Amino acid sequence: MFKKFFKFLYGYVIIKVYGKGAERFINICLRRNIYVWNIKPFDDGIEMCIYIKDFFHIRQVRKKSNVKIKISQRRGIKHLMHLYRKRYLFLIGFALCIIFFAVSAQFIWVVEINGVENSDINGIISTLDSIGIKSGALKAKLPDGMESKAAIINNNDHIAWAWVYIEGAKARVEIYEQIIPPNILDKDTPCDIVAACDGIINHMIVKNGEEVLNDGDAVKTGDVIVSGKVATYKEGYPEEYIYVHSMADIMAYTTHSKNGDYKLYYESRVPTGKNRYMVSLEVFGKMFSLPLGRMNFEEYDVNETRHEMCIPFFGYTGIAFDTVKYTEVNVNKEPISIETAVEFAKNDLEEKISNELLYGSILTDENVEYEKIDNETINVKLEMDFIQNIATSQPISADTEGEEILDKQTD
Repeated sequence: MFKKFFKFLYGYVIIKVYGKGAERFINICLRRNIYVWNIKPFDDGIEMCIYIKDFFHIRQVRKKSNVKIKISQRRGIKHLMHLYRKRYLFLIGFALCIIFFAVSAQFIWVVEINGVENSDINGIISTLDSIGIKSGALKAKLPDGMESKAAIINNNDHIAWAWVYIEGAKARVEIYEQIIPPNILDKDTPCDIVAACDGIINHMIVKNGEEVLNDGDAVKTGDVIVSGKVATYKEGYPEEYIYVHSMADIMAYTTHSKNGDYKLYYESRVPTGKNRYMVSLEVFGKMFSLPLGRMNFEEYDVNETRHEMCIPFFGYTGIAFDTVKYTEVNVNKEPISIETAVEFAKNDLEEKISNELLYGSILTDENVEYEKIDNETINVKLEMDFIQNIATSQPISADTEGEEILDKQTD
């Protein structure tokens, strides 16, 4: 963009070179450091661009290569000033536009936040508002980069890095979130072993703690299987308890099931070639929607594009056009067999079940059932049986006077 602007500032002409020596003309220009660009061949010769200052130096090149040259177009600031030298209102309006954009570029009109997935977006917006990064803020009064970064990180959870880029009238905030590690209890913290999901215990390997349930017992999510509260007995003394960090592997039979409705056809969407557009004008953070007119498409696809108005040296001006394109489509239904639909449903349901599984789960059996709802729809149910280690730690507290926490684990 800047190259085009400087070319327009210096001024250039588009010329057409006729004759058999057109290629030789280009080679001589390059040897003499005469810059030419946008070289395009046409029926009778070659078209190219050349700076005005170099145009007056190509007379000898033209004679040496035996070609004819014709000026096709003149472009540049000087040409415009000469063309509109008597149109004072146009020149005044042009000058006022430059002044307007120069003044508006001193303010922030749009704040764009990128990279937020798990963090609180409203909290980040509040932080930016509190330090003055908001629509209508004067750029000269914005905090520096390190101050903005510190405010965003310190006032919001799970943010590893942040930075504010000023691009014309837009403040672009880039956020990098922390990877939250799993919650692992310290081995000195007393805890129970509880069931992470429903199941039937197959076998247990208890390394520390007191067994509450046995092999073959059914458990629900959250049931205590191994207790960290261990009774101690001493002859002649009342029963006492110590609290330990329970450790165990609890292998259990678990069943996971999912179901859903699926169609007995494959749907394809073919554009008809008819389009409708909705254009919105954004001016300094305010959105103005232009009327769409009558929308009579029954089925359509939507595509959104944004065009920001930028000018050299000022960048984004605070003015943008948002275009929403509606493309009419014909929906074609291609029938598929029940077996194909069931196979597709099975793959989809397996993916959903896999998101619920614990690490190291072993599949032992699976069963697929379907029921026909109507001529176009079936309901598919998938049940999958696993052997899983359902042990998970749950902290406990020792509040009773005289009870002690066992720091040393027992084997």
